Amino acid sequence: MSELASRQPVAPSIAKPATPTAPWLGGLALLVAVAFVTLAPVAYVVIESFDVSPLGTSFKFGLEGWADIFSSQRTWNSIVYSFILSARVPIAIAVAFLISWLLIRVEIPGRRFIELSLLFGFFLPGVPMMMGWVLLLDANYGLLNVAVQKLPFVSGAVFSIYSVPGIMWVHLSLTTIPIMVILLTPAFRQLDAAYEEAAEMSGAGMWTSLMRITLPLLAPAILTAFIAGLIRSLETFEVEQLLGVPANIFVYATRIFEMLSKEPPLFPQALALSTLFLAILFALSFLYQIYLRRAGMRPTITGKGLRLQARPRRWAPVVSVVLIVYVCFSIFLPLGVLIAGSFNKLFGFFFINDPWTSTHWREVLTDDRFIRSAFNSISLGVAVGVLGVVLFALLSWAIVRSRLWSREIVSFLVWLPWAIPGLVLGVTLLSLLLNMPLLNKLYGTLTPLIMALLIKELPIGVQMIRTSIAQTSHELEEAAKMSGAGFLRIFSRVTLPLVSPTLISVFLLVFASTVRDISTVVLIAAPGTRTLSLLMFDFASSGRFEPAAVVGVIIALIALGITAVAFRLGARSGLSA
Repeated sequence: MSELASRQPVAPSIAKPATPTAPWLGGLALLVAVAFVTLAPVAYVVIESFDVSPLGTSFKFGLEGWADIFSSQRTWNSIVYSFILSARVPIAIAVAFLISWLLIRVEIPGRRFIELSLLFGFFLPGVPMMMGWVLLLDANYGLLNVAVQKLPFVSGAVFSIYSVPGIMWVHLSLTTIPIMVILLTPAFRQLDAAYEEAAEMSGAGMWTSLMRITLPLLAPAILTAFIAGLIRSLETFEVEQLLGVPANIFVYATRIFEMLSKEPPLFPQALALSTLFLAILFALSFLYQIYLRRAGMRPTITGKGLRLQARPRRWAPVVSVVLIVYVCFSIFLPLGVLIAGSFNKLFGFFFINDPWTSTHWREVLTDDRFIRSAFNSISLGVAVGVLGVVLFALLSWAIVRSRLWSREIVSFLVWLPWAIPGLVLGVTLLSLLLNMPLLNKLYGTLTPLIMALLIKELPIGVQMIRTSIAQTSHELEEAAKMSGAGFLRIFSRVTLPLVSPTLISVFLLVFASTVRDISTVVLIAAPGTRTLSLLMFDFASSGRFEPAAVVGVIIALIALGITAVAFRLGARSGLSA
């Protein structure tokens, strides 16, 4: 007792001077660090949009770039098409919400196959999978269109892939619905089933419980998925470039690519158009912050135990058949065509005499560029995935749990990287790498690619983990703190395990985006740091679709392996029921 009493006056004397200073310095350090990686490229885009001098010369202020984009009907059409195609986001959320609820709350036969297929679908490379859909739905030679035309009373193509519905279908089937399921499934798993069971025991039907209980509780996660999906939909490039341009359908990103492809490049116009969409991002983020302040985040994990069991339903087998047919048609059918195309002498010519060969596989597998690209892709994916999960989790905790004065500003800043399309972000980082004395030594290594991809994935990673941490009650961390645990121990032993399903989802998303990314890294990847996706893009751009299909199949096999490993890890930590 005497020893304890002797220590009592010492503690206040040490703590008092540090109390007002440490949180302020911590908040400033956090703000400076986040602003450095988010504001620098955004500021560059905004400032350079007013620079009308030739590239590489001194800055000269002017409004010619802004005047050109507002006077161009082609630019206005691209903006309109961007928002028309973004209508796939609410469609995908509605479908993904229902699929996620069915996978978590209902005992569906084949549930693991369905969920694994959707994860696998997101990993699949977009460009060759899109080529698979072209072989199926081209108006002239698409296999499905040719088959349908043999039916009576059918003349001409029923569906053309080179159209707004065609572009939307490719996105919905390959990326948008799978990623929305990945975003929403962890939130469903962290929602205690007791809430819904209590509503049904009070007389509410299944549909009423879903709309009045489940939907409001998951509103923050749904809103995050909606805003993330909307922003991503406004910057997509590869599919729109290959399917939209032939049909004279330009969107925001392809219009920027067209400007940058001219001789000389129209940098002021491209950066002015990027700045315009930056303003749209500001509006979306501002409305999102207002919603979070008014609605708050409802903890759905408490220290009282968590009930997650799925319930049997009489109609479950029918739903299972529908979902299995859907994933087979939307994912495995174009993948099968892609695999078959990789063995074609001429890609897509299935009905010529002796159409099959393995020459393209031997050509790719013995190419030194393929070996280097495969190593770069795996190294880059693992590095960005691991670093991203750690950094995003720490940043999310600081935003949700800390009392730092800058956390609301930081919460806003993490959205900024999505204001810039991948191509413009690549131009920005390339300029910084070549002009800054310290950074120019990094060119030619994987470090600039890691930096670029971490910046690109910062918004989705932080918002997903932030939502998950906010849904976890304070009492669990407070109990560990009262037991004498420090911050690192609480963070690693309590917080991270509780949100592990979301962490695994973030790793999956970041790894998949890294392996398949083209637009962000195409300009900053030196010849020795090309990835598989860039090698595939190089083949496709030069008209060599056969080796491009081979590389696409190999990326798909890598995706299958990583998905299986991640799914097994998720099953152990709660990702899979």
